[in-house]
Amino acid sequence: MTAGAVFHDDAGELSALRARLAYFPRDIWLYKLAAQWGRIAEERAYVGRAGDVGDELGSRVIATRMVGNIMRLAMLIERRYAPYPKWFGTAFSRLACASDLAPLLEQVLAARTWRERESALVEACRFVAELQISRGIPGAIAPVIGSLKDRPYRFVDSVKIFDAIRAAIKDEDLRLLPEFGGADQFLNSNFVLAVPTYASAATGALLDTTSRKPAG
Repeated sequence: MTAGAVFHDDAGELSALRARLAYFPRDIWLYKLAAQWGRIAEERAYVGRAGDVGDELGSRVIATRMVGNIMRLAMLIERRYAPYPKWFGTAFSRLACASDLAPLLEQVLAARTWRERESALVEACRFVAELQISRGIPGAIAPVIGSLKDRPYRFVDSVKIFDAIRAAIKDEDLRLLPEFGGADQFLNSNFVLAVPTYASAATGALLDTTSRKPAG
């Protein structure tokens, strides 16, 4: 709807619709940005923790997932919709930041040890955090390198970035929503995401579940 070629639009109706749907409204955009940092926060130390017990394969799997999350974050920062997975890498490569960010992500995927992998992830997260500041995104703050108490795992403190961006949301209802974001952020079944009624039902069910107060 927003990126396909338009060959004929005499009435201007299609162009007007494309302009309306060009990107998410400000607060929804910030909500999804914050949620994406939350996705990164969920596994921020797992690359190191898996590798530290000798599970290099598991560490690679987690790192690969983190790379995908960072790519999605970059698309949000540049206000570009993330397409179907088949075209995701192509869309990412067209971002203005891709020439600088892609080599960092390739280092993550090519790393032979969890420490190399973790170090590359820190640099990639630092890059996108600083990119947010340069783009003037509301709530963007300087990245802080954190760790888990006395454990040897390093990461950009994505929770702090999550909190800062979420605080910049003006709409109170959006600010109160759970942190899991849009359907495309907590679902990865292409079958579900490709059918609006399925994605809507999954989101509605999840929101209904989180709104219930625990018994007792």
